[in-house]
Amino acid sequence: MKLPKYRIMKRIDLPHNKPLFRIGIFLILILLTTVCFGQTKRALIVAIGDYPAETKWSAINSLNDVPLIRSALLKQDFKSENIAVLKNEEATKTSIVSSIETLIKTAEKGDIVVLHFSSHGQQVEDLSGDELDGYDEAIVAYGAPAFYSPDYDFSDHLLDDELDELLHRLRTKLGKSGDVIVFADACHSGTVTRSERISRGGKPAYQRPGYKPGSNKGDVGLYQSKKTGSSSALSPLVVISASQASEVNYEYDGAGSLSTAISRSIDKLNSSMTYRGFFATLLKEMSSIAPSQKPAIEGDIDRSLMNGNIVEQEPFYKAYKLRDNIAYLSGGQLNGIFDDTEVAVYPIGTTSIRGKQPIATGIAILAEGTWCKIKLDKMLDGGMDDYWFFVTKRTFGNIVMNIKLDMRNADMKNGLTAALGETPLFSITNEDLDFILEDGGRGTVDIIRASDNKIFAEQLSSENDYSAVIETLKTFSQGSFVKNLELRDERFNVVFDLIPVRVNEEGLVTDTLSIDEISTNGIMGFSEDIAALVRVTNLGDRDAYFSIIDIQPDGKINGILPADDPQMHQNPEDFLIKAGQSYIVEDNAVYFGPPYGMEVFKLFASKDPIDFTPIITKKPRTRSKMTHLELLFDDSMDASSRGGSTKKITSSGMEASTAYISFEIIK
Repeated sequence: MKLPKYRIMKRIDLPHNKPLFRIGIFLILILLTTVCFGQTKRALIVAIGDYPAETKWSAINSLNDVPLIRSALLKQDFKSENIAVLKNEEATKTSIVSSIETLIKTAEKGDIVVLHFSSHGQQVEDLSGDELDGYDEAIVAYGAPAFYSPDYDFSDHLLDDELDELLHRLRTKLGKSGDVIVFADACHSGTVTRSERISRGGKPAYQRPGYKPGSNKGDVGLYQSKKTGSSSALSPLVVISASQASEVNYEYDGAGSLSTAISRSIDKLNSSMTYRGFFATLLKEMSSIAPSQKPAIEGDIDRSLMNGNIVEQEPFYKAYKLRDNIAYLSGGQLNGIFDDTEVAVYPIGTTSIRGKQPIATGIAILAEGTWCKIKLDKMLDGGMDDYWFFVTKRTFGNIVMNIKLDMRNADMKNGLTAALGETPLFSITNEDLDFILEDGGRGTVDIIRASDNKIFAEQLSSENDYSAVIETLKTFSQGSFVKNLELRDERFNVVFDLIPVRVNEEGLVTDTLSIDEISTNGIMGFSEDIAALVRVTNLGDRDAYFSIIDIQPDGKINGILPADDPQMHQNPEDFLIKAGQSYIVEDNAVYFGPPYGMEVFKLFASKDPIDFTPIITKKPRTRSKMTHLELLFDDSMDASSRGGSTKKITSSGMEASTAYISFEIIK
């Protein structure tokens, strides 16, 4: 019996003798927070974008990662004087090692240390014989060659074994109360790509002619420690990489994909977040900006992020230049600030703006990737360091998609040009592309994803009917917008998680599984014989209604809770969770099936019942009036048809929050 796809939810029978049943509906949340007095936060950022010509490495935009990561660290109370940066020719292997040695020398017990690498990455012949797949992973330091030469002794590549030795010494110095986090915005792949986007790596593995690596594919870790084991004297270590060892890491909008995801995620942290939770946030961002690659996480990931020493407050931005009534902020489109976004100015140190009168207000008149220009309603007294800038009305950007027509058939090209021109959602261009349309053979069209030049949809439509092409692109636009929609109201702080369960051919639960049993490098993988139960937890101080939707890899949106299947007879008013409550939605299970790939479940929480079903299914509503949240959702769907931008949203009037889980559907 073929299992139903997970889009359809139904009641399942839970065996009474299973551990899951015995835990009941209500769960006790125990939050343990460790406060480290005298703790210092330190960081080293390595960014290499312009390699010497003789190395044969292409130029990449690593220097654009520096302001993104630096700003993220400053928001987490890293002091400027404790953030070291090595750029281009400064970042030779010798200098990188020396800078880490300095960290080891100056760091104290209990400190938090972040290492961030933005560079090319490469697999290298295993020199020590300890890699299961026969390759070391390496950071390509300034001066390291891309191709084999008999005169080169691997001395300019920073190998994972060498990094492991340095990290061991650093962790020994910090002790068990410290914390080390390593970010690698580089790729470690030997795959050659034909993508028009810039990739960080993509060269063949560096190895001697005739070298035969091992056949074991189990060595998926990038910087797994081979000597430190589980010693209790060492500080914990977590490593987060932009891609897995077999993948290319692509850039996004002139910056590293992982660096961009970190910058976008830093405002979503809270004191109870674990490294697994932080990685889930990064994973959701990466599924939008780099859909063909899967990040990886290693280490002790089920512990508090930075030992619970997280700066938690309403997101704000700092000015880097203030002139008359014009302020330039260190935050732009990559941080969700677009033209016409409205901001309010408050004194430095303001943790919440709710109910407080601003010193001034302003509007974004120009927003770029990492900065924006704000026109204020009056001049500010004092210097730029006296103020913090908070977003009060958010726009969600222009959702127009840039399309290139790369077709030999002139009639088909003209027909597609006319069809795409009927809505402002599409712009035919050769720059900043989202998709490329190519001949699919026999009068059909292939849609190619420009981020990695992989086929997104193939052999669509005929020479006389392009509706399938148009609808495929519109559907993706809708899903992309909703996936990236972020709302935050701590009063309605509702989170959720999936409890994996094994099911038989009749769809009955036979066993419960742990997250680790279905995860690879931190990414959960669900298949047709593994279903999930949904557990919802209200961490806010208000009762809240919630709704969960599913966003497929192709952008299609499905209702999960309430289900968009009318036969389920589920009412939005039934999905209420009280403040401080946690329970499993026990009458519903989620079954998984094609399409395969990275998927996102998104939860919306609000003071009012949430009914997205009429918007998703385009069926009549049972209520005449839509809430602010439903209006935004409806506007996003409408914007994908008419093109242009979505409406401004007042944060105070929305009274809603979002949460999400990213995972992979596998065969």
